[in-house]
Amino acid sequence: MTAPATAWQRRAALPLRVELVRQLSQWRVLAAAAVLLALPVIVRVAFALGGAQPSDTGTDLATLAQSSGGSFAAFVLLVSGGYLVTIVTAVLFGDLIAGEASRSTLKYLLAIPVPRLRLLGVKAIAAAIVLLAALTGMAVVALLVGVLSYGPGGMQVPNGPRLDGGETLLRLALTTLVTPFGLLWAAALGLLLSVLTSSPLAAAGGVVVVAIVSTTLDQVEALKDFRLWLPTHWAFSYQQFLLQPIDLKPVAEAFASGLAWVVVLGPIAAWWFHRKDITG
Repeated sequence: MTAPATAWQRRAALPLRVELVRQLSQWRVLAAAAVLLALPVIVRVAFALGGAQPSDTGTDLATLAQSSGGSFAAFVLLVSGGYLVTIVTAVLFGDLIAGEASRSTLKYLLAIPVPRLRLLGVKAIAAAIVLLAALTGMAVVALLVGVLSYGPGGMQVPNGPRLDGGETLLRLALTTLVTPFGLLWAAALGLLLSVLTSSPLAAAGGVVVVAIVSTTLDQVEALKDFRLWLPTHWAFSYQQFLLQPIDLKPVAEAFASGLAWVVVLGPIAAWWFHRKDITG
């Protein structure tokens, strides 16, 4: 008779590094990360095909994007922060449990044995690491493409000064780190939908639909303060680090809003997964 697993064995049954390797072996995860890494090259090709000329004057980053490598990188971070990163987040977190269920591997994971809540937690942490790594990789690629294409100049702030190299790197790093603040709601909802369904595409699609509806409602001024509760209202707070002067209030509001969605949706996902009947 096999002895029951000890508490230590159950905690060690699914190391984070193993889960990272598992996630990076899934084509949906690799495709989502590849889209972010390829975006700077796609934008550069679009500029080349469009034939637009570099300009040091303008009121937005779209006009200034070709003025320097730093400005190009800032523009890439700006355009990626809308639906694109939301879709990537939806794919990463929507695949966590639904993906295992669709591949009929979930019951084997739970037979290791590993506590369900630990499985859910490790998977969520691994997905967050993959997302942040992909965003960081995109920023690095954007800076390299920008420097090779437009020179090593610093970022030109719209209606503001041209930053030096050090401050440009700091602004780009802060923008990359703050972008996930506006994605916390998408991660939490994607995790919940991944637990509720066995289709990763349905889970990801649900997040995207909510994002579209929320963004649309956020444009309706008649809703007034109700818009502050919409999940996408603070999604673009990262743009503060691309402006002058920097206003940290939207950044704090984005973090508080995202954390609230995590606190609400996370426990629901954990409760549902804990009681879910895993038969396949």
